[in-house]
Amino acid sequence: MTSHTRPGSLHEPGRPSHEWGGPLRPFHHLYVHIPFCKHKCGYCDFNAYAGMDRLMPDYVDALERELVFARERYPFQELDSVYLGGGTPSLLQAQLMARLLAFIRRTFNVAPDAEVTLEANPASTDEAKVAAWLEGGVNRLSLGVQGFDRRALAVLERKTDAAQAIKAFSLARKMGMSNISIDLIYAVPFQSLETWIETLRRAIAMQPDHVSTYCLSFEEGTLLYRRRAEGRVPEVETDLQWDQLDAACDELEKAGFRRYEVSSWAHPGFESRHNQAYWRCRPVYGAGAGAHSYAADGVNAWRWWNVARPRDYIAAAPSPRADGEELDARKAAAESLMLGLRTVQGATAPSGFDRELDRLQRDGLVRRVDGRVVPTRRGLDLHNQIALAVL
Repeated sequence: MTSHTRPGSLHEPGRPSHEWGGPLRPFHHLYVHIPFCKHKCGYCDFNAYAGMDRLMPDYVDALERELVFARERYPFQELDSVYLGGGTPSLLQAQLMARLLAFIRRTFNVAPDAEVTLEANPASTDEAKVAAWLEGGVNRLSLGVQGFDRRALAVLERKTDAAQAIKAFSLARKMGMSNISIDLIYAVPFQSLETWIETLRRAIAMQPDHVSTYCLSFEEGTLLYRRRAEGRVPEVETDLQWDQLDAACDELEKAGFRRYEVSSWAHPGFESRHNQAYWRCRPVYGAGAGAHSYAADGVNAWRWWNVARPRDYIAAAPSPRADGEELDARKAAAESLMLGLRTVQGATAPSGFDRELDRLQRDGLVRRVDGRVVPTRRGLDLHNQIALAVL
């Protein structure tokens, strides 16, 4: 097979599996991107857009066209996970989300015990929507709480407060959502160690099943990045960032959570199956504006992504692919190792990386256990250094 038939070499839609280098491994995981937001927060560099609610019906139409297109061209088997991310998927009207969820189940063979996650903002979570989500098969809610401290929320430009977060969480739990994850952000300007610990304790008191904590990053092009450059928000001291990460480890572990990935803690059995598919380099099909797909044939791998802007995506569907790249065997192995080392389980050591792994071991970032390479606590905290060394 010549390389021109692989995604990443031409601006063409992905091709059927028999035209690739070998039989593609089937997709068991589906990501669906919902790019709409009520307000784009100052720190956000995701593919998200405010003020485009009128496009929602056309966008769902386009998603359905792409999903049929994908099913006809790629090998799909029983889906083990479906993840609706954004943006703010909970902004979609209840009837539109119900329609989309039903369409996914008609189009694909979704496993009876599949993990079906929906990202939600507390402000756009209400009884009618939760009912539609549950009816559509959503069994895991990822709630964007981000924090409880008013000053930190103001810096982040979050339009929700602690009362809304608690109300949305309680409503979802009462209505039968048995798996709820919450997101928190630390290292926020003006956020002290004490207010962060209070945030952690208030989050734990809600009794979530999974908690993700993210260190705030100032991404170029965001409003928060410009405000820091203008001196309107201060730098966060490195020592304080480490103290806040240590506090997260201490508070969450005392409450029975287990850190299983760089930014994720869960009660046993509540680890995110969909996110683990990414960290284990499993094939994932990404539908929607700006969504990324990853495919592999056992040696090489391919990644491609869709056009980003919602109007362009609607116009391009059912084949909205923008570009992509081929990962040769060496690069695919490096990426698999790097992502595997995000998790406490680590990865099987591939051949050809002895020099890099020896250096990481000397630096105290990894250790070798029964033929696997696993990160140390220091390695989890400094995963960027592992990524730089491996890639």
